[in-house]
Amino acid sequence: MEQRAREGDFIETVEGLIFDVKGLIHPPERFIAYLRYYPDINGQRIRQGIRYEKIYTLENRFEFLEKKFPQYIFYDKTCGETLQGIPRENIKKIYHPTNFLGELLGKNEEDLQNSASLPLQKAFKLVSLIQVRAGIKYRNIGISGSLLVNLETAESDIDLIIYGSKSVYLVREALSELYTTDHERIQPYSEKTLQDLYKFRGRESGISFQDFVKIEQRKKLQGIFKGTDYYIRCIKDWEEIQYKYGEITYKPLGFATIKGIISNDTESIFTPCKYSLESSKIINGFKPQVQIQEIVSYRGRFCEQAGRGEAVEARGKVESVNFNNKIYYRLLLGAYKEDYVKLLNI
Repeated sequence: MEQRAREGDFIETVEGLIFDVKGLIHPPERFIAYLRYYPDINGQRIRQGIRYEKIYTLENRFEFLEKKFPQYIFYDKTCGETLQGIPRENIKKIYHPTNFLGELLGKNEEDLQNSASLPLQKAFKLVSLIQVRAGIKYRNIGISGSLLVNLETAESDIDLIIYGSKSVYLVREALSELYTTDHERIQPYSEKTLQDLYKFRGRESGISFQDFVKIEQRKKLQGIFKGTDYYIRCIKDWEEIQYKYGEITYKPLGFATIKGIISNDTESIFTPCKYSLESSKIINGFKPQVQIQEIVSYRGRFCEQAGRGEAVEARGKVESVNFNNKIYYRLLLGAYKEDYVKLLNI
């Protein structure tokens, strides 16, 4: 049976390392995935009697692998960058969010309450609420993050995945309604609750707290459910992926700060996300004045950042894109902690 993995899945290696998969397109010999948990006798998380430690920053992930498991670092010719990835022969198990939810659906309520952690019970209740309000199938929903690999703590967030464009838009609409009709259980972030998120996600980029709040308060795919933070990633279904590995190549050119107007935001809620641009201009960094046609990111935190017609300023890596022998330029966000997007004139 063919191995398949995509954004939101986790992979355990033969050494017991646990990686989270990035993106939808992968080389034929390996999956692009980044280290998230590793066995450590002093680790704070326990699964099946084994202690694990969570590793956060990209820099620390690379440093750990370079010292102990360099076989999981490789040069990817399609993007011209060094990435993390798991050779297929080193895979012990692939964890799929939809399969995990299916297992939970097979349990009765009493078994779930007796065997599941409180964060997992909340995740299951949020899934059920969204499924009913959005009117989508359970097969289009998955539970990801630490819950998927049984490494959650009492403070763990709820990480959900919605699969397929049709389901994604229905869920986003349902969440907008729930914020007003079910405010006791589910709320968007307030300025107060965004302070901790800013420390973790926004401050290092240099973006001000006020600019951070402008963006984050408008997002529909994150918030607080019964006192626990939740994040929802939207992933295109397998049949919606329009190209194969190697058909598009990327060349990193340098870093830049740009300004531009969002001309199309229909892909902004997906991971990977994309914003088409018009009237873009490089204002700092990369010297040649090329026309940046889009902003993209593989990081969920850059979803829902701006809408059509809005002016933005963004900092990231300039790349040339070769698709069917046609060259255009994009700004890639998320490779470095200093990357950001902020709204202008709002």
